[in-house]
Amino acid sequence: MIDRNSIKRPRTRRQVLGTAAGGAFGIYAAGVLAACGGGSSSSTSSGTTGGSGGEMASSLNALCWEGYTDKSFVAGFTKETGVKINSTFIGSNDELIAKLRGSPGQYDLISPSSDTTNLLIDEDQVQPINLDNVPNAETTFEFFRTAPNVNVDGELYGIPMCWGFIPLIFDETKVDSPPDSWEDLWDPAYRGQVSVWQDIALIWTTGLMLGYEDVYNLDDDQLTTIKEKLIDQKPNIKKYWTSAGELTNLFANDEVSLGMSFGGLTVTQLRSQGRKVAEVVPKEGATSWFDNWMIPSSSEKLATAEAFLDHIQRPNVQKQIAAVTGYGITNENAVDLVPKDYAEAYRLDDPGFIAELDYWKPTPRRQQYLDVLNAVIAA
Repeated sequence: MIDRNSIKRPRTRRQVLGTAAGGAFGIYAAGVLAACGGGSSSSTSSGTTGGSGGEMASSLNALCWEGYTDKSFVAGFTKETGVKINSTFIGSNDELIAKLRGSPGQYDLISPSSDTTNLLIDEDQVQPINLDNVPNAETTFEFFRTAPNVNVDGELYGIPMCWGFIPLIFDETKVDSPPDSWEDLWDPAYRGQVSVWQDIALIWTTGLMLGYEDVYNLDDDQLTTIKEKLIDQKPNIKKYWTSAGELTNLFANDEVSLGMSFGGLTVTQLRSQGRKVAEVVPKEGATSWFDNWMIPSSSEKLATAEAFLDHIQRPNVQKQIAAVTGYGITNENAVDLVPKDYAEAYRLDDPGFIAELDYWKPTPRRQQYLDVLNAVIAA
């Protein structure tokens, strides 16, 4: 586990997470996974399965991030209701938007991040959620129920799934000392050993490293500087990853030594395999995110979707979600169920900490950012 006090960083909203985040990633190594327990997720419920009382469908089609429909916590829902979850995994929020627009009516659940939710709400692509039909969600941390990313004009459009940070990940057997700067990903010593995310978050993170104040509103000159900086990095790049599982495999196969992670899932998977990996928040800080389950307006399975959303907010299911993903849980009723180290690392006893983080925001010039990303990949 990283010594959190060894990393000095200024106290900005984006960087305040550094005092906690170093210990959060990878808390669920194999031993802690066992302590969390597996088994059916239908027990220890807080109330009964929710839903608006309509007829239950036989299946739900989910468009989501990897790990968000893991069998460890979905199996109990299927056993209890008979509803099967069919999953299509995404590698970015832009992919989610494209798939949703390209296949209207195909998906019943989606899990966009905080920079994307308002776009979907503004376009009427998602429908409001009645908390009366999702009673277990009434005890999510207040921030997640009131955040403007999901609560618009008094209507709630999203139920939180997980939250976390974008850290730097490294193989402790190949990197002599813990990196403390994003600049380490440009170090010539790691030529051909680096993997970073092929996503708009790479632009945000590089902007952080360069000291830009508002990475969600970069001008043309700043974007040009970021493009040039990322092109300079290319000799170090082994591969741009597009899913957490792909990054896991790159480390597991000894193809890379360090890189940019989505935080939580990869390090949890690798440590469960006995790999010595760690994640840190560099001194320049890191962006934060929270993902939400939303119901597309085109879905006709509202009652079934609401029942699933209620299920994933059950305290014991929240515990299982933490064990599988390594991400932050979202329901205050589950805090006493997770390991103490995990709760302390994510500061679950301090709701103000969660509310204070600088979460991903809508990016008005998103296409210009993506154009830079695509130019870097093609260079």
